[in-house]
Amino acid sequence: MRRISPVPKSGTREEPVLRGIAAIAAAVAVAACSTMTASTSAQYDRGSVPQAQFQKDADSCAKEAEAHQKEFGYGQYDLTRGPYNRLYDACMRSQGYQRKPQPP
Repeated sequence: MRRISPVPKSGTREEPVLRGIAAIAAAVAVAACSTMTASTSAQYDRGSVPQAQFQKDADSCAKEAEAHQKEFGYGQYDLTRGPYNRLYDACMRSQGYQRKPQPP
């Protein structure tokens, strides 16, 4: 009777698969950690718009994005803030604001 080892030996067919799974898991972890902050008005150039109007538009976009996050995200458990950030960005761009260039 042949014994099956729970840990694959070096050089087996399972080794490349396990390495691939580990690489994918590491990539997902890095991507998730890089987008954990919510977008804010500080990331946008207000141009010639008065500060009061810019803040009003930013607050409106934040409220809309928060509602979207609750509906389509994982609420307080969505650490990536993905749905929030996508809608906030779309809202600010629709108001005519451009994102400031990101430092390298």
